[in-house]
Amino acid sequence: MVTAVLPAVAGGTSSEQLRLREESQAEAKSPSSRLAGFVGMCAGGGALIALAIFLPLPARFQSWGYSPSEAIQYSYYLVASVALLVSFCCLIGLRDLASEEGRGWHLLWAAPKSSVSETDRPDLSKEVIQLPYFDQLGTALCLGLRNRDIFLGYLGGFVARASSVGISLFIPLFVNHYYRRSGLCGDEQGEVSKSMPKDIKQTCRKAYILASILTGVSQLVALIAAPAFGYLSERSRRYHAPLLFASLAGILGYTVFARLPSPQYSGSDGSAGVFVLMGLIGISQIGAIVCSLAVLSNGILSINLDSDNSETFHTEEGPVSTATNQGNQDVDEHQPLLQRSTRHRGHQLSHLKGSIAGVYSLYGGAGILLLTKLGGQLFDDLSPASPFYIMAGFNAVLLLAGIATGVMSYSKMSARRAEA
Repeated sequence: MVTAVLPAVAGGTSSEQLRLREESQAEAKSPSSRLAGFVGMCAGGGALIALAIFLPLPARFQSWGYSPSEAIQYSYYLVASVALLVSFCCLIGLRDLASEEGRGWHLLWAAPKSSVSETDRPDLSKEVIQLPYFDQLGTALCLGLRNRDIFLGYLGGFVARASSVGISLFIPLFVNHYYRRSGLCGDEQGEVSKSMPKDIKQTCRKAYILASILTGVSQLVALIAAPAFGYLSERSRRYHAPLLFASLAGILGYTVFARLPSPQYSGSDGSAGVFVLMGLIGISQIGAIVCSLAVLSNGILSINLDSDNSETFHTEEGPVSTATNQGNQDVDEHQPLLQRSTRHRGHQLSHLKGSIAGVYSLYGGAGILLLTKLGGQLFDDLSPASPFYIMAGFNAVLLLAGIATGVMSYSKMSARRAEA
């Protein structure tokens, strides 16, 4: 769903972008960062709803007389029905968006074509070249290698999705493993009956409760911090300080949590400081979500606003003709002296926002698969703390990439000032 919202977040029209530039490019503030903050807040709210309503569904169905397998099956059916309802609402609500005219399934294999309205014909910069979707996907992949902000957004999406798995999967697994290893499950020193209990949660009720508390605290902190990250991302669009802070919080949170003697918040080995660590992990997750969306959308819009940016994507070059060679044609005062063929006109990246969102989701899926497979394997073979060290490593890579991007932006700005 975050991926589906990204095109709308970065979907500024050409006229709006030109108007912002005419007002003042230095002072123009894109609302994309604030929108990303609201998206992150809604994502955190959805996580809390899932924790409070969807997670207890199997136990609720069992209390109504269903078997454990039927309870899980019907829980999935109910959640799938809710997802189908939400998708239908999005289908209706996201129709007829600006700059989406002429889009459809036919563009999957259609040949490239350009369209420009009669009113916009004097201004050739407003021409829209529509490529087949597969070509747009390849372009979006290449943009991650050519543009710093877009690459950083992709990497942030990778870490954000992996963080979701780390919180929802490996924290409960880590807590459950600790309780079973310490003999805290069951009624007799951790001995659990091999038969299926009447309630799923009764396999280790204390571990279930503690895992729910820890993940709930993490998601609550994420929900509270989401608007702040959106606001701060707008105020620090060049050096990405909020994203660096979120990465640092993830490094500290995951590393210290992996080294805790106990995940409990009370008892001889427990400490209330585990809630601080959960807060840091929640900040890391929501910071990666919100800031990656903000960085990605700002990267798209900033390239659209920069007419001199050499990173604008171009299709195959065509021949160049001059207006002086067209003596038999009428030339008005708005026509440029040097004409470029239709094949050489640059794409505005807002027209690739759907493909960029898809690649963003592709990076996120890679993060989920890598952490799930590698983290699960190391959890069994090496140490239960391995997934959290992997997450700390992911955040460290994101931190280094953010620092490198900031240094390059500062160097570029210094060079421009020196030339001026």
